[in-house]
Amino acid sequence: MDNKAKLLRRLLVLFAVMFVLAGISGAGLFSLQVINGEAYHEQAQNRLTSSSTVSASRGEILDRYGRALVTNESVYSLRIDYAYWDREHQNDAILQLVQLIRDSGNYEADILPISDTAPFEYLGEENSEERQLLDSFAQSHELGTGLSAGEMIAALREYYEVDPSITDGNARIVVGVRYAMDQSSFSLYNSFIIATDVSVDLIAQVKEQQDIFSGVNVETQAVRKYETPYAGHILGRVSQIYAEDWAEYEAQGYNMNAMVGREGLELSFEQYLRGIDGTRSIETDIEGRVTNVIEGQAPQPGNNVITTLDMDLQQAAEESLARTLSGISGSGGGAAVVMDVNSGEVLAMASYPTIDLTQWNALYSTWAADEVNTPLLNRAIQGAYQPGSTYKPLTAVAGLEEGVINANTIFDCEHYYTRFESRTYRCMGTHGPTNILRALQKSCNVYFYETGYLLGGETEEEWAHKFGFGERTGIELAGERAGTASGPANRANMLENNPLLNNWQPGDVITTAIGQCDLAVTPLQLANYTAAIANKGTLYQPTLLRSVRSYDYTDVVVDNEPTVLKTIEASEETWALVHEGMAEVTDDQGTAAATFATYPIDVAGKSGTAQHGRSDRNDHGVFIAFAPVDDPQIAVAVVGEYASAGSRMAPVARDIFDAYFFNDDAAGGAISSVDAENTLLP
Repeated sequence: MDNKAKLLRRLLVLFAVMFVLAGISGAGLFSLQVINGEAYHEQAQNRLTSSSTVSASRGEILDRYGRALVTNESVYSLRIDYAYWDREHQNDAILQLVQLIRDSGNYEADILPISDTAPFEYLGEENSEERQLLDSFAQSHELGTGLSAGEMIAALREYYEVDPSITDGNARIVVGVRYAMDQSSFSLYNSFIIATDVSVDLIAQVKEQQDIFSGVNVETQAVRKYETPYAGHILGRVSQIYAEDWAEYEAQGYNMNAMVGREGLELSFEQYLRGIDGTRSIETDIEGRVTNVIEGQAPQPGNNVITTLDMDLQQAAEESLARTLSGISGSGGGAAVVMDVNSGEVLAMASYPTIDLTQWNALYSTWAADEVNTPLLNRAIQGAYQPGSTYKPLTAVAGLEEGVINANTIFDCEHYYTRFESRTYRCMGTHGPTNILRALQKSCNVYFYETGYLLGGETEEEWAHKFGFGERTGIELAGERAGTASGPANRANMLENNPLLNNWQPGDVITTAIGQCDLAVTPLQLANYTAAIANKGTLYQPTLLRSVRSYDYTDVVVDNEPTVLKTIEASEETWALVHEGMAEVTDDQGTAAATFATYPIDVAGKSGTAQHGRSDRNDHGVFIAFAPVDDPQIAVAVVGEYASAGSRMAPVARDIFDAYFFNDDAAGGAISSVDAENTLLP
């Protein structure tokens, strides 16, 4: 009995405790749902939580001495948020907003490659990324194929339901922004930046008209800042991710609004420059006021890229190229490339006409519409030219190594080359009995005609490939052309695409030897070939990357090492003869005497006159050089379209040598680049 009584008392106590707890819980629920239920419901409704991305800044781009080329700056941007955007009347709002943006001196987001005014014309090259993107959009939305620019605007007007009564110019504004919205995947989950780096006055005007511009808000954004007007073709630019590219970038962990490299080094070194975005949660009340910010993952800035460029040389090359070509009547564009002969590092790469990335928004349409001068074309890697007589050092190396000539071989130049009965070829002079040194100095065609004939087409083509012609160099820039190496195998490939061409002929053998026939080389290939001659046979892969540093410069992420593409086997005697012959080009009897005869440093060079197939224009002028002759450090290649002769481009090389050897104010000058980098980099 005693045990049963004890158990009963325990059960009663347990039930009592449970009853008390249930009462407390019930009272709490009653208070929560009945007494204070309305207040708590209102509080919950007024607290809205959203997650946002904290953008990571991109890494900086610097020259070899630590001078900033591309950095970041914080600016105000106008953002359109889908949830609050009046899509029914968006065309009218866009037109009014763009007018305010333009009146303030800014530019709206617009990637439509069509001119701003009628009659409409496409901008840029037909195969450009922007054109391909538009064609793909037109096909996927059944707007039509093969449309003219005017027809494309008309189709977009209809697709975006633009009021037929507004002018063509205003319609172009609306469809340009709507198209950019579509390409940036504007949606409930992805806002659209319509203008960046806007003024406070513009922000005030937009805020004063919120009834018209509902959904247009302001955010602080990090944008790229170009610290130099030079190297525009090299540095490149960034843009938001295009809709058709989103799947690829999403797989790599990008945020939909991320800015990515689109061209140049911004594209090539994207893997280093991109940062890793962070996250945060923001609590706001029903009126949009922030009540709490919960920090999540912190953003990780991108790494900094140290390029091989020397901006003193880059400036000297661009300015000299522009000055020289603008002073030659009838000339066109051109390019100049400067390389370290012992590493393949590109110290400067100039293309004329050039572009200034600090003026991209203001001048892009003008550049893209210029089909005569094509300033957007990077001629250093995308222009292909016959090398002319600058190819003769290669023929000399091949002839000496194949044993068809030697240091004592004499060919008699009486102005004409008469080996073939069907045709007589001529020289630019009458040089009489000529050896290899005099042939290089005077650029004697007859000597090299005969050398080429003795070599034969197959051997000539083999040596062209040894020096990298007909093959891309592998530099870290998109769009590089491979050019062509002249010879019977290349001609056979050409015949497959154009059966109307002639088969390989004996005359092709001798014209190849003087840098004509089917040869097509880029200025970069010419510079790399010149460097290989200077260093006696090492063909490096040209590079623009020196190193990659962590965001705070404390750690070395990548330390780039020279890459050897090929080793050209030749005797010391061969290299010595070719070096001596090229050195005589610049003495008081050579073809470049006017520029280098009194120069304080011994320079080895070779001038060339390159044909191009247009009878109404002068020949191209080509010049290559390296210095000093006894201890080569840099190689230079210069091309001037329609400049008539290579000797007219030699002053560009001289200006570059001046900047490299005698510019005491430069970060480079005579000190080693390693010492300079250690001194100037943080």
